Amino acid sequence: MTSRAAQELAARAAAGVLQLQVCAECSAVQYPPRDVCRVCLSGALPWRVVPNTGTVLAATEAHASTDPFFRARAPWRIGLVALDCGPQAIVHLAQGCAPRSIVQVSLQLDHEGRAVLVGAPQAQP
Repeated sequence: MTSRAAQELAARAAAGVLQLQVCAECSAVQYPPRDVCRVCLSGALPWRVVPNTGTVLAATEAHASTDPFFRARAPWRIGLVALDCGPQAIVHLAQGCAPRSIVQVSLQLDHEGRAVLVGAPQAQP
């Protein structure tokens, strides 16, 4: 069963907008979504557009999976990204996203309709 907060995140992913919950009391950005603030326990967590960049802290590749979708696409790159808006998140990574690199992060739906974060190399100006 999916939580109401996860359903809200999926709706925003379907709309193609990177929005996360931001505490109305202390301004802490929440990821993953939750019912109360991870910092001050306030229940006032409106959804806001947040900066879409972050820094890759660590990256790895999954070479084996029991899930047919991932098995057919192995190796699958994932990493820990420090989002510029505050939290750290596990992110699906495109090629070219190495540790310490800056990535652009988008909110997308995965193959099962769940919201996931995807990181791609930052576009050069």
